[in-house]
Amino acid sequence: MCGRINLTSAPHVLAERFYLDLEPDLLPRYNIAPGTDIAVVAADPRAEHRILRAMRWGLVPPWSEGPKAGRQLINARGETVREKPAFREAFARRRCLIPVNGFYEWRPGPGPRRPYLFRRPDADLFALAGLWETWRGPDGREVETCAIVTTAANEVMRPIHHRMPVILPAADWRLWCDLPDASLDQVAGLLKPAPADLLLAHPVSRRVNSPSCDEPDCLEAVDDDTGDQLDLFGDDDQGATA
Repeated sequence: MCGRINLTSAPHVLAERFYLDLEPDLLPRYNIAPGTDIAVVAADPRAEHRILRAMRWGLVPPWSEGPKAGRQLINARGETVREKPAFREAFARRRCLIPVNGFYEWRPGPGPRRPYLFRRPDADLFALAGLWETWRGPDGREVETCAIVTTAANEVMRPIHHRMPVILPAADWRLWCDLPDASLDQVAGLLKPAPADLLLAHPVSRRVNSPSCDEPDCLEAVDDDTGDQLDLFGDDDQGATA
């Protein structure tokens, strides 16, 4: 599962790393929640570069009655994305990259759930696999929306949740979002857990539970006050729903 993300890298870093045609006008975001706009990188059919667009997080299929449908479709399971009516057309034709510096997940247990931040050891950018769609209303209004593709948890993620977002290495970005005629079997092969050494995790303040909290201290490590020893490389599967 993936229910919160952050994106804090400078705009020029985003432009260089993702081969964007323009430097984006973005401010750092430390706690981005579903239902709000997030940065999405997609292929530009008119050029060799990619473009960055703001899309609402929560995919709304074109045949939906309205944008409220996106509240339930923030994630797409990689194992069924080719068959599910809500995602199969986007998987075939509208794949994208979602740049982040980290994502949050919550550890269940007694008392209030504790959020954990997952990030690279160097806190650098990485890309999540995404899908996007355009919903058009009866009045001609268009709403662009997206979802994050998930897969089974790796060893670092498993003590917290049994699902994780698909993290795409840079070598696979072109196959994922720039080649619409690529074999879908080949593309589906990218939907797998990230290597265990790619991410670190640490508990963060429960202030992250509120989407209105969007400050740098969202990223700061705090003591885990659950009373349990958390083994980030253990085999405990919490079994929460995705």
